[in-house]
Amino acid sequence: MKSEKRHAERYDYPARIEYVAGSGKEGEVSPAVTINISRIGISLYAFEPLAEGREIEIRSRLPVDRYRATVRWIRTESDSMYKIGLMFREEEHNNAAGKA
Repeated sequence: MKSEKRHAERYDYPARIEYVAGSGKEGEVSPAVTINISRIGISLYAFEPLAEGREIEIRSRLPVDRYRATVRWIRTESDSMYKIGLMFREEEHNNAAGKA
């Protein structure tokens, strides 16, 4: 049995979201469907591949206060469906904690 390395408990969170690959307003808004979420990351199904290391900005509301993330892994599910694991950016978390 394959063991998964988890750093935080994940919760099922199926929802439609929108994201922009890259930073700023220059990117095109793309749809995705979330699978699960934790305090440090989120996994989702996207209709376009995203390269590992690519930064994205989530434009939809989430049950966490973090909206910028980095692609950690990607798996092709079909010709037009990709399962993607994202890790929220640490500096955003630190900035939010400093505002409290």
